[in-house]
Amino acid sequence: DHLAVKHVMQSGQVDFKALLFCPRSAPKDMFDMGKMSQRFSIRLYVRRVFIKEFNDLIPKWMGFVKGIVDSDDMPLNISREMLQQNAILKHIKTGLQKNIFSMFQELSQDRERFKSFQEAFSQCLKLGVYEDHANREQIIPLLRYHSSKSGEDMVGLDEYISRMKPGQRHILYITGRTKRDAARSPYIEGLKRDGFEVLYMTDPVDEYAVQFLKEYRGYEVLSCMSMDAARLLDHRSESDLKAELEPLRRRVAEMLAATPSLSVPVALASGIPADCCARFGTSDQGQILELNFKHSLLKELGKHTSFGEVARQPLDQQLATDLSRLLYDLAGLDGSDDAKWSAACEKCQDIVQALNLGESEASEELPALGAQISAEADANKVELSPAKAVDEALLSCGRCVRVARPDRARRAMISFVDEDAKTVDVLYPQPSSKQEEEEEGVPIKYIQALEDFELSVGQAEDSVFKFGSAAKEKGNQLFKMKDFEAAAELYSSGISKFASRSIQRGDEVLVRQDDSEKAKACLTRSTVLSLDVEGLCELSNGLEVPASELLPICQELLPLHTSLYMNRARCQQNLGRHKEASQDLTAVLGLWSAADKRLLQADPEMKEAEEKGLYTAEYLRSRSRLARGLARAAAQDVKDALARSPPAATVKQLKQLKTEVQAAQEKQRQINGPLAKELAKLVISLRGGPQIS
Repeated sequence: DHLAVKHVMQSGQVDFKALLFCPRSAPKDMFDMGKMSQRFSIRLYVRRVFIKEFNDLIPKWMGFVKGIVDSDDMPLNISREMLQQNAILKHIKTGLQKNIFSMFQELSQDRERFKSFQEAFSQCLKLGVYEDHANREQIIPLLRYHSSKSGEDMVGLDEYISRMKPGQRHILYITGRTKRDAARSPYIEGLKRDGFEVLYMTDPVDEYAVQFLKEYRGYEVLSCMSMDAARLLDHRSESDLKAELEPLRRRVAEMLAATPSLSVPVALASGIPADCCARFGTSDQGQILELNFKHSLLKELGKHTSFGEVARQPLDQQLATDLSRLLYDLAGLDGSDDAKWSAACEKCQDIVQALNLGESEASEELPALGAQISAEADANKVELSPAKAVDEALLSCGRCVRVARPDRARRAMISFVDEDAKTVDVLYPQPSSKQEEEEEGVPIKYIQALEDFELSVGQAEDSVFKFGSAAKEKGNQLFKMKDFEAAAELYSSGISKFASRSIQRGDEVLVRQDDSEKAKACLTRSTVLSLDVEGLCELSNGLEVPASELLPICQELLPLHTSLYMNRARCQQNLGRHKEASQDLTAVLGLWSAADKRLLQADPEMKEAEEKGLYTAEYLRSRSRLARGLARAAAQDVKDALARSPPAATVKQLKQLKTEVQAAQEKQRQINGPLAKELAKLVISLRGGPQIS
């Protein structure tokens, strides 16, 4: 199995034909020094008669390339001792090396094949940089490295140079045992935050090869551990610094304007004492908040994601608000009010604690219970008009239809039909609390009739099992059509049926309870000991809770009950409602944790359903938590799911998700760590402690 093959027919001063072959994998003894010098790579033929197998027609580092050469210009009766001094052989040697490099260049045009080549032979190329002075300039463009901006891909030096920062004159690299170690090096944190790309050299041979890689195309190759790399951060003018922090200024002004009592113009100013990050000044507009753009805290704020043009996560939005108010408070410190200094210190410490955690707790993930379930289902229900829905013509105004696109389907009502353009205008009905959405020019090919069961007003069966099973079956049918809103509505009707069961003395229920160890609320199983006329239940765990805040548990129907929650969570994820999806999946975990262990032991099918339900819910909730920026909580879900010994296919998915979660945690650490350090230094300064550089 080969990676590349090259056929050579060379004419000129010396005529020869050759066939060169690059294998897909390296020999196991590739770097065995005892065998390297004896490895025969090229077989020489003269007029198709085998003469000798050579180990020195190509450099040692090229020893993985195999080939045969046939020449008519050499005499058949040449002795093997005279071969080494033969001028024809020297021309063949030069031609072979030239064609091997040509084969490598052709291979580099195919990204996937060249990736396989790098995985197998990158160390050989780097060995060539170290020992092959004559061919070094041709080897260097073939090198590939991971970098701080390449993700999982690898980057060559030419591509690195093409995306350098304006004015950058150095190729920056850092060495490490692994890519993860190199990425976590403290030497590169400042350089990465300032937009410099850093190459990760993680092969042992890199340490030797880089000694002979001093410059490339006029750019000096520089280690990030050198003092010269540290000085790259110090060559910026005041105008450059102001331009970099202009988004920060606008963002702070926006955050303060949201509170009328704090709304003041914000400006970047010079001439402020070095230890002061903000102060109040005066201008033609009156009082103004001046920010010291040279202060290290302001520089870190400018790099933080919460002060980007758009904060992606609600957590970033809250952090930006807290930090903006902190700058306002710091500007008002004058030394005469100790309470203000103490309050500023406490606010700094609260923000530092939040940054060190990397995220807030996965709060607001407890689902609604009892009567709240039916109330939420009614609030999110979309009413269709049966009278208009049963018109004879599908394409008629007032007709309720489904707009079924390849990625998603939605129920809609036709408001206008353009027969010439073969399009319709539609209104997407919304719950009563929201305004209808309108879309014009929908192609007729996307219009479908609604299912019969969507147009009829269904009667609730007496049996919870029958009603729940029907809701699940119909919801699954709509889910396959990718009408996630309609499917979620049907799943909600089944969940409401379970919640509407009357509660009696001795019933098992789910209830919210504060967990003193984890300092947060959770779902726990309890038993109703008594129920008064006002609906107040006394529970076995000592709580007194209204019956409307409890979720009845039906042990025999747990697979159906949990599947309704699970399927609705999948709909919510497809709609981008990850908070609601997390709540549903928390309900799944809570219900299965309340399962009767004796019943599970007696029923193997239910036991299997419990095991699958638990690791699936944890996997899906981890996905939703990661989408919400809750990487730490997502990591715990992945860990719990892996501990349940799921099947191999699920383990593969979980490991892939674990890699994504670790990357998110590392990104949070890189973003939040430097800012937390600056705030900690500020706290020490406010308390009159020693200055820390």
